[in-house]
Amino acid sequence: MLKIARFTLLALSSAALTLDAALPELSSIEPLEFDEASQRLVARGDARLDFGDTRMQADEITYYQEYSLADAKGNIALSQGGYRLIADRLSFDTNERIFSADLLRTGLWPVNLSGVSAGGTEEDIIIQGATVYYGDPGPLTLNVSSDEIQYVEGQTDYVEMKGATLRVGSVPVFYVPGYTYYLNNAPFYLDVGGGYDGELGAYLQTTTLFPVGSFLRLGANLDFYTDRGGLAGPTAQYVYNSESQRILGSVSTGYISDQGDDEARGVDQLNDPIDVERGFAEWRHKHQIGERITLTALASYWSDSEVTRDFREEHYRANRERTTFAEAAYAGDNYIVSAFGRFSPNDFQFVQERLPEVRVDVLPQPVFSTGAYHRASASFAQLREEYDISPLPNFNEERESTRYDFSYRVERPIHLTPWLTFTPLGGARFTGYEQQEITSDLLGDVLSDGSADNTIYELGFDLQMQAYRINETVNRTWDISGLRHIIRPVIRYRYFSDSDDRDTIAAIDREVFNLERSPLDLSDIRNIDDLSETHLMRFGFENLFQTRAEDYGSRTLAALNFYQDVLFERDIRYDGSEEDTFNASWLELIMEPAPWLKFEFASRFRTEDLTLEELRTRTTLTSGEIWELGLSTDLLNDRINQYRIDFIYRLNERNALLSDLRLDAETGEFTRFQLGLKSRIGTTWELLYAITFREDARRESDVEFGVRLRLVDPQF
Repeated sequence: MLKIARFTLLALSSAALTLDAALPELSSIEPLEFDEASQRLVARGDARLDFGDTRMQADEITYYQEYSLADAKGNIALSQGGYRLIADRLSFDTNERIFSADLLRTGLWPVNLSGVSAGGTEEDIIIQGATVYYGDPGPLTLNVSSDEIQYVEGQTDYVEMKGATLRVGSVPVFYVPGYTYYLNNAPFYLDVGGGYDGELGAYLQTTTLFPVGSFLRLGANLDFYTDRGGLAGPTAQYVYNSESQRILGSVSTGYISDQGDDEARGVDQLNDPIDVERGFAEWRHKHQIGERITLTALASYWSDSEVTRDFREEHYRANRERTTFAEAAYAGDNYIVSAFGRFSPNDFQFVQERLPEVRVDVLPQPVFSTGAYHRASASFAQLREEYDISPLPNFNEERESTRYDFSYRVERPIHLTPWLTFTPLGGARFTGYEQQEITSDLLGDVLSDGSADNTIYELGFDLQMQAYRINETVNRTWDISGLRHIIRPVIRYRYFSDSDDRDTIAAIDREVFNLERSPLDLSDIRNIDDLSETHLMRFGFENLFQTRAEDYGSRTLAALNFYQDVLFERDIRYDGSEEDTFNASWLELIMEPAPWLKFEFASRFRTEDLTLEELRTRTTLTSGEIWELGLSTDLLNDRINQYRIDFIYRLNERNALLSDLRLDAETGEFTRFQLGLKSRIGTTWELLYAITFREDARRESDVEFGVRLRLVDPQF
């Protein structure tokens, strides 16, 4: 709506300025008529009026030079920069900057506007009998009709509607006597789903959002389940932009008095029975102030670990890790000051809370003119954790500590050759602990008001080579125009001294199960409370294959990376066995030789016996806009061995078939199969029919049928 109004004003203003400055350029099929007495110029028959980059076409155009008045009638089309305004009659007073139009239509995708009449100035336009369409006008297009729309341009542009009726096509949905819509708002949102599930019964799920202010949309989650009852909760989204700041956020909530029996509700991830009263609340917030200050917050409160899995499965799949934190950061010229708080609103998960952590990070900077670089960080944190350490009932432990942490590192790159760089480095990390408490329900006070100091030193080096070669290879099938191969062999060596006395530390930031490559720099390691002596070397061999892009720069065809860790000090692995000297090998491959083919491969081997411990692959084949096939594998030794095939086939421009098949190779069973039909209705609605079959799902039913209707952005 804002773009439409601005286009209309721009076109008419351009006309006013040009007509006021000089005689316009008129042309027509019939000869032009000029009345010298009245200073009137008339063009008839495919009349055209050109002024600057704007063209007006009509059956007849009359221009009164003495009054600076232009008048057009009959099949009027006003065009500028690819935009068009259609009207039956248009008059323009260039002195007073006032215009009037009859039976006008205009639009800027995805919004279209029509009106019986319109008039006003650049800053204040009134349209009588107006209809605003979200998408192309049609029998199912969402639109708002109004007796009168007034557009006001100012510090905050808005449209004021009198007698506004929200409609689907020509069918009215609800009526509002008066409504003000601020044009920097996003459009309203509607998502409706329904179907049948063996655990929930027949169900209806809805999410709505409507603009209610200059930067706010409000709505609700409203669901009904025949076997479980009703779920309701408010929703909100807010967006605010100005020259000095940007705010973006959303809130989504839901509450239900679960009518299912104890067996249907089941237990949570701690095997505790789930209550009848259930609900969730989600908050996301991002605030940018100027170029230096950033505020970020995320809050997730769930009454139990399964509430969104039961009633909002799509949200659960995208947000399985519940977390609640808030952070404020200030970016200086070469430093960052931040305050970070992490909290535990849910009693079913273990969280290392920071209440809060305040830190200063000094980014790498030169040490005078020595060629060396140094960096440092300092932090203060109040830490707390409460967790269940045993399967025995009521065996809980609570830990608290106040921690001071300081790290410093210096490194000196030495360019041995133009293609080889050797970088020795050294550093230290000092950590102090005060007010440590460890309290166990079974053992009582294990540690009370304890203090400890921990100093760890870091020594190491990086050796990196970089070379490349260019071959003028041409291949039309793969769209290759030249081939550049970049290789980067790297050797990274690190030694961390042993902790002074780990037994006196209430370890809260501990090592967790993680199969990714561990960070090598001492200042980047998070499990500082239980860090043991580390002595390792990592070999890496990175390859990059590129070709010239059609428009600009280069396009990556493939990337092949290999890494190997060698441990001189061995610890205990995640599965309880002792680490090997040749600890792990990582192999990563990404190939995208053509737009229709992409292959991703990531693996980890136990080097000494070449046991494949982890494998993740993804192959995507695309046939233009007709079909898309995806093949995926997910293997974790002795834990996961799953395969997935997903397929999309577009029947036509509006309909597509969807399928998603998942196989557990350990059991030889298909764990999930979904078949769906997605249809585009008009330009604004998307309808999805889906039937899902599951095998041995812990909480979901074996068979589910659903229908979902969404209001989508017509631009995509």
